[in-house]
Formats: sequence, structure tokens, C-alpha cells
Amino acid sequence: MDEEDRRIETHPDLVDPNWQKHAELDAWLGAKKELKKKRRKQRKAAASAGGYSAPGSSRWPGIAAIVALIVLVVAAVTVNAVQERGVNETPWFPLDETQIARIVTDA
Repeated sequence: MDEEDRRIETHPDLVDPNWQKHAELDAWLGAKKELKKKRRKQRKAAASAGGYSAPGSSRWPGIAAIVALIVLVVAAVTVNAVQERGVNETPWFPLDETQIARIVTDA
């Protein structure tokens, strides 16, 4: 062992257990801070690239489904408002001439 190695091993700061504990804590906090910076950069990069971290994930299928649902509801309301009489409202066998005349004139 050469002289410099012996001086490092016997240095007063390295021998002090409180100093070692403090150095370990500083190293741990530094590593934690670096990890936070790295994650923040990854989030910024993902946000600038469209905001989706998982490949293939997109919001368009969800938007298309909502638009399709709205179109179907509007179509149902429109058909209901425009339709004069329903299928169940027309009798299969009219009972008198007024019902027959109404069916013939309405059709």
C-alpha cells in the first residue's frame, strides 16, 4: 500500500461516522434529485410529442365514438319528431269507415 492510500483511509473525515452518514445522505439526495430531473425531462419530451407515452394510444377513437353517439341521438329525435304515426298506432283491421278513410288519406 502506498502512502497516499494510507492517508485517505486514515483521513479524519472518513473515519468520523457522523460524517459518513452525512455523506451517504447527501449522495442519496443527489441521486433522488437527478432522478426527478430525468423524469421531468421525459415528461416534457412526451408532452411535446403529442402527450401519449404509450405507442398506438390516440384519442381519436374515443372522439369518433362520442360523435357517433351524438349523431345517433339527433337522428332518433329527428325521426320521432318528423314521423306522423307509429307502426303500432295503425290498426291492422280498421273497425269503421272513418278509420279506413283516415288511413287512405294519410298515406
